[in-house]
Amino acid sequence: MTFFEALGVIYKKGDSRLASATGSTNRGNDNGDKMTLVLNTLDGDYSEQIKALIAKNDEDVEIVNTSDYRIMHCVGCNMCWLKTPGVCAIKDDYEIILKKLVKAENLWIVADTKFGFVDYRGKRVLDRLVPMLNMYIEIRDGWERHQLRYHPLNFGVIYKGNGNREILEEWSMRVARNMAGKSLGAIALDASQTSANRNKNVVETAMETAATLPEHVVILNGSPRVKKNSNTNKIIQAFTEGLEEAGITHELYSLSNRSEWDEAREAFMTNDNIIIALPLFVECLPSLLLEFLSTLPTERPQPAKLSFILHSGFDEGHQLRLGEKFLQTLPSQLGCTYGGTLVKGGSFMLRMRDNNYIKKVTDKILASYAKMGQSFALNGSFSTPEARKFTGPEKNPKIGVLLFNLIFKRLVKKNFERFANAWGCTRPLDDKPYGE
Repeated sequence: MTFFEALGVIYKKGDSRLASATGSTNRGNDNGDKMTLVLNTLDGDYSEQIKALIAKNDEDVEIVNTSDYRIMHCVGCNMCWLKTPGVCAIKDDYEIILKKLVKAENLWIVADTKFGFVDYRGKRVLDRLVPMLNMYIEIRDGWERHQLRYHPLNFGVIYKGNGNREILEEWSMRVARNMAGKSLGAIALDASQTSANRNKNVVETAMETAATLPEHVVILNGSPRVKKNSNTNKIIQAFTEGLEEAGITHELYSLSNRSEWDEAREAFMTNDNIIIALPLFVECLPSLLLEFLSTLPTERPQPAKLSFILHSGFDEGHQLRLGEKFLQTLPSQLGCTYGGTLVKGGSFMLRMRDNNYIKKVTDKILASYAKMGQSFALNGSFSTPEARKFTGPEKNPKIGVLLFNLIFKRLVKKNFERFANAWGCTRPLDDKPYGE
């Protein structure tokens, strides 16, 4: 049973910079020109280079150097969707950026690269984009999507360093599609680098090796959400039940708790079988996980196998394929071999187990993860037909899309409103707190 169907059945049952950011919230500038917002996450001023790459005569370009701002990682709390619609619960400087985004037609991220992708600072400003969407779900261009809170937003990335051009361009496309906009592409900050590295910027994918059966596994919870509310943690608990039944021991570290980072790094470097479990965040890895990975040494005292459990709230397998593609490139850059990625959607309901019916549905989901724990113990990797089948459908069938639009869309909306009321929300879930 899909996420939409389950919710349908349940319903039937049941500082000075801040001041300067205020003012007009019309899209564009006071003359009505198209507004392009550039979030430069690099240290230093690259304004002239950036404008030379993207500026057009009819555009008003505003470049924000985010190194001057205090911006924290998104923690996936869902407050901006279910309690204070459109307003982030984190009280840092990102609200200034949100107010600018409401006026923007185009958004560019300028970032350094790490592991062939944008570094954690670049990803961090994208992960915080979530309040620009609302909780309601629709089928757009054949994909499950959250509805826009404001307007379509075109997106592109300007990268410094050795970026994986193929992955960055697909990421730009997926982010833009999520925002109902157009991809502006992926552009190297140094044009000469683009020419010189056209065939060199694809990071070698780690080769899958013959599986050695594990006796002990180190598991890292890569979700930024606190452990008690983490769907990833629930998945890990179920998965390790399967490991334990097969006699495999494990140790677990939650990266949302920075006090565990030193021990997690030590465990990563000294063990030979590692699994990182993570949710999909804005089409790829959470920025918090990227930050942790950037602190790891690239050379190891001993070889290790690195595998992944990747999940998301939406049901469709194809929503996670870019994240999987990037994860395939990571192990070789961390001195490891690749043990495969277990890919699965439909995890949103795991947080909502207070309802008897939804508990039955999620019990089945968790039982399937326990079974995959047993499979991993027997096979030593996720590179098996069973793991590939575990993903489920790549896309929703046409009949499912039709039923959603005719029936379940309304029921899902009412259930989200019920959840929001339970959280103490007093505003409409599609509220526009910064106008438009």
